[in-house]
Amino acid sequence: MPWFRPLVAVLLAVVLPVLAAPAARAADRVPATALPGLSAQDPTRVLDLNDAGQIIGESGSTPVLWRRARVTALPGSFATSINRRGQVVLTDSRIGGGDYVQHPKIWHDGTTTGIAPEGAGIVAAGAINDRGWVPMTYSASPAGWHLERAAVWRDGRVQVLPVGDAGPHLSARVINHYGLVAGAHTPMMGGASFGFRCREGSCDRLPDAPGTSGSYSVSAVNGSGVIVGSRGLVPLRWQGDTVTVLPGGEGRVADNRRAVNERGDVAGWTKDAAGVRRATVWRGGQQVVIPVAGPAEALAVNDNGDVVGRSTASGADRAFLWRNGRVIDLGTLGGAYSTPVALNNTGTIIGLATTADGSYRAVRWQVGPAR
Repeated sequence: MPWFRPLVAVLLAVVLPVLAAPAARAADRVPATALPGLSAQDPTRVLDLNDAGQIIGESGSTPVLWRRARVTALPGSFATSINRRGQVVLTDSRIGGGDYVQHPKIWHDGTTTGIAPEGAGIVAAGAINDRGWVPMTYSASPAGWHLERAAVWRDGRVQVLPVGDAGPHLSARVINHYGLVAGAHTPMMGGASFGFRCREGSCDRLPDAPGTSGSYSVSAVNGSGVIVGSRGLVPLRWQGDTVTVLPGGEGRVADNRRAVNERGDVAGWTKDAAGVRRATVWRGGQQVVIPVAGPAEALAVNDNGDVVGRSTASGADRAFLWRNGRVIDLGTLGGAYSTPVALNNTGTIIGLATTADGSYRAVRWQVGPAR
């Protein structure tokens, strides 16, 4: 839509959704439930979940899986993601002989499969789709530290992605159900940053956003191939050969693989006239400011249009859910702090909250599916 559309239309698009959403009432609060650690003394944190309610995270320094009321230790140094089938991406890290080696693997029901490209030293793998495909970036030599090549684990083998002679540093952190991989290149010295996508073994650069500067980052991709991310303080949306600057002025798309849903809603933040961050969702290409006190940001959106985020207006992060035009406070464990990490499509939200003595614990909020 042209940037010079009538000012009245712009104001209505932004203000009406805000006025239509009443502020949270005291009763609009969902209690937090602490997730157990492997021992009562372990600090815990969450990382990802699936629609079955399986959650991955850490207990102490051990990666774990929470499934129903049970916590299970996983064999690796850390975990990064879980898919609908319950497959978990884990990474083994070790230092020896002057080398630092970091290799990913897939764990599923007690069985692990190594997926690192041959000859690579450091491999970064942050996502897995429901087919079990995993995008990766990696060093070109066992002693290398820089992520300069890209690949995808697909159908039991490593497929190298021809991103080109980009050099360090590459990030390929998102993949959709159909295998579209998206990422970004940020050069170490000189050169231009760019976004890229790869499909069926071929790669191309994402269109540059005119009038913007800084490094590109890619946050998320949906099943329709809509890619969202940012360049500097400019939130962006790519579809096909078109790049769109999301309206609202300075801002960013959330750094979260759930920053876009299947309807194309995008979560992030924009700055208001006073320069304060406001939690923002872009729907149908229009900016909607969520009515929570700033500074605030939207962190993730599910396929039902539910949005989770955090506000720091009180001096400490407080988690919220925005659903059907209503803000719902997500409670703590008796402390002042809470922040969400992710949500699924069946009404489970995961995050971090403090107890009355200030201890941080992994938590779950159960809100049920949207009606």
